[in-house]
Amino acid sequence: MKATFTDYLLSGLAITLIMAASIAGVMLVLPWSRALFAEYHVLVDFFLALLLYGLLSAAFVRILLRLQPIPVGSYGMDSPVFTRWKLVTIAYRLGQSALRPLTPVFLKPVVETLFGARIGRNVALGGVIDDPYMVAVGDGSVLGNASLVSGNFISGGLLTCGQVKIGRDVTVGANSVIFPDTEIGDGATLIGGAYVMPGSRIAAGEVWRGNPARKWVQAANIRLSDRE
Repeated sequence: MKATFTDYLLSGLAITLIMAASIAGVMLVLPWSRALFAEYHVLVDFFLALLLYGLLSAAFVRILLRLQPIPVGSYGMDSPVFTRWKLVTIAYRLGQSALRPLTPVFLKPVVETLFGARIGRNVALGGVIDDPYMVAVGDGSVLGNASLVSGNFISGGLLTCGQVKIGRDVTVGANSVIFPDTEIGDGATLIGGAYVMPGSRIAAGEVWRGNPARKWVQAANIRLSDRE
């Protein structure tokens, strides 16, 4: 992936700004933390700095996307969209990393929501969401361990961005990968290890598996139709 001086400059400025604001927040409450926690205030201040960095990173990303969203489409390495995408990506990944020690697994959907994902109630998130601002997950869905839902892929020197829409009560098996520009209907199931390719449309209640993923007609159903 091509990186330019502009990328380093913008990323460095963003990280410095967010870090400075986080440190300023810690210094603001330092007298109270010293009074309340005595010699343990250093540990409390450290975790407070992580929390502030994560929250401020989320605010930074949301503001950037509000001012100029990442549009759906394919873009070359020299495109301004590619430059903005890299800045947003660095900001949200560092922000999520800062929040990780403070967020148990059942709070992962909350973190993704902070960075722009639209996640419903009672969602179990065991995997990773890449480009969360491109992803929507309906109520009651389960994203299995080590699964990846990605709003982008890079191939042939092009960055491709697209929406991912996952309906209600969808089960995404462990180690599955869902690429951008995909829609998965309510109650659908992805068998573990399935790779849902760009442009795929999975209807409600269907079961898909494989790489690339395809609709699965179970052997029992085939045998039943043969007898008829």
